[in-house]
Amino acid sequence: MEENRWDLFLTTDPRTTYWLTGEYREGSPPAVCVLEPAGERIIELGPPSIDHPIEYPERELASRMRVPPAARCGVERRAVPGVIEAVLPSSFDASETVLALRRRKEADEIAQIRAALEYCKIAYDAAREMIAPGVTEVDVYNAMHAAVTRKAGTAITFAGDFASGVRAIRGGGPPAGRRLEPEDLYILDLFPAPAYYFGDTCRTFAVGEPSDLQQRAWELVCEALRLAESLIRPGVPVKRVYRQVKEFLDSHEIAEKSFWHHLGHGIGHRGHEAPRIVPGSDEVFEAGDVIAIEPGVYSDALRGGIRIEDNYIVGGNGLENLFDYPKELKR
Repeated sequence: MEENRWDLFLTTDPRTTYWLTGEYREGSPPAVCVLEPAGERIIELGPPSIDHPIEYPERELASRMRVPPAARCGVERRAVPGVIEAVLPSSFDASETVLALRRRKEADEIAQIRAALEYCKIAYDAAREMIAPGVTEVDVYNAMHAAVTRKAGTAITFAGDFASGVRAIRGGGPPAGRRLEPEDLYILDLFPAPAYYFGDTCRTFAVGEPSDLQQRAWELVCEALRLAESLIRPGVPVKRVYRQVKEFLDSHEIAEKSFWHHLGHGIGHRGHEAPRIVPGSDEVFEAGDVIAIEPGVYSDALRGGIRIEDNYIVGGNGLENLFDYPKELKR
């Protein structure tokens, strides 16, 4: 705020509010978090009507927010409704500032990410027990979901990509009724957030004994992951790492130049944060980044694809891997 000469900062994003205050307020209308030199305050906007929950008269809204008439306001514009920003005397978009500040994670945030990753381990253990020819994607999903629910002791959101076989070549998404077939590969990309911080990991399992082709492709993806790990340091351009890993994968005939998606991204109180490891990025890695790295290869010949994803903290001398779980195709 001092650097930008803002008298206050304002957001209605519940996750930014949680980051600033430790309180999570989600609903409609959104709670307004105001950060001032004297501290922070949260304003609850009771809905004046069902059809238009935040369309207050301008004077009433301004009085509820108590913003000084000459205040310069930094606003997380991507999250704040226009009707709220309209009553501010002067506003400046603070969205990029927030994203930049969110990159470096504090110790308690990393602890929450580690906790989320424990649910990934539990889900993969359940999947390994369930995966077999004839079992449906929904069967596997239900086994994983039941395992994480038992661990949590309550219902939690269990998101991810659950497509199997050739259905996973160009995407993922929710589980379907498709039955697993012998020699399929099953990509399970999980991103739970039981306490508002995400883990994001991927493992691939063979349905039955992996073929020689699948095993060689798995070794290639593991080597690509190690290559990315060796390249990432603070100050290294993100697009350089993406380019070198993609060139490595594309140089092998078995990959069929099929690596089509990002190499990874930051994680935190959102599943995707800065930096985003893509060819068009102008970002560099920074100490304190918490990132996911996820190379992969896909083809009909493989009966699907192989993607492996771990999560890391970027340190001064390299990466610390936060996810210790077997990577093998065999169950």
